[in-house]
Amino acid sequence: MNNNNDDDDEDHDDSQEETPVYIVDDATEELLMTALNCMVTLADAQIDPISGEALIAIADEIAERFAIDRFEVEETVHTDDNGDEEIIYSPKGGSIMPDRDDEDETPNPTRQS
Repeated sequence: MNNNNDDDDEDHDDSQEETPVYIVDDATEELLMTALNCMVTLADAQIDPISGEALIAIADEIAERFAIDRFEVEETVHTDDNGDEEIIYSPKGGSIMPDRDDEDETPNPTRQS
């Protein structure tokens, strides 16, 4: 018995389908971001690097589907005067938000097409 149907194969060609993007409300986006951060943390805890990479790939795909921007962070250990350590996470390559002084000093450049 041959179940191959050329018409069905054309209808289900996943390589040509666009990945849908879902826009959600702010509260749902915050929940998704929390879950994605948990996935990334869990990926870091994997003994097998391939398992960790798979979790990151899944998190990236979910973020893409929900139009959530991804950025990497750097971990810095800060020790205060009492010797207490605090871990500070900041975006790699600088801040997400521009410094207020920079905003006040330089006008926005004119966009050219």
